[in-house]
Amino acid sequence: MFILAGCSGHDFEGKFQTKADSPNAFLNQFTNSLGSQTIVIGPDYIESDGQRELFDKIFVRNSDGQKYLIFKKDNTEDAWKIVDENTLVQGNGLVQIKLVRVE
Repeated sequence: MFILAGCSGHDFEGKFQTKADSPNAFLNQFTNSLGSQTIVIGPDYIESDGQRELFDKIFVRNSDGQKYLIFKKDNTEDAWKIVDENTLVQGNGLVQIKLVRVE
């Protein structure tokens, strides 16, 4: 008999720093003044500033050749584009939020 420990279904558990970014110089200056925040992604939750939000499921979805980390709760989904094994991005062409793994 064997037990699979730490099998969460996604490879993005860890500590991340947020970073807002924009190609617009004014917006970029504004977003940089906001600073960054530390977020912990767990097997079924996100934790920040001592508050934890639980999800029904966190998983990776392949769509049109791109991978996304999906946070599913009830009937809603929040998708973050997977840039690489340490970076997630969400946003439009004007402002993007990046999550960069620090641990």
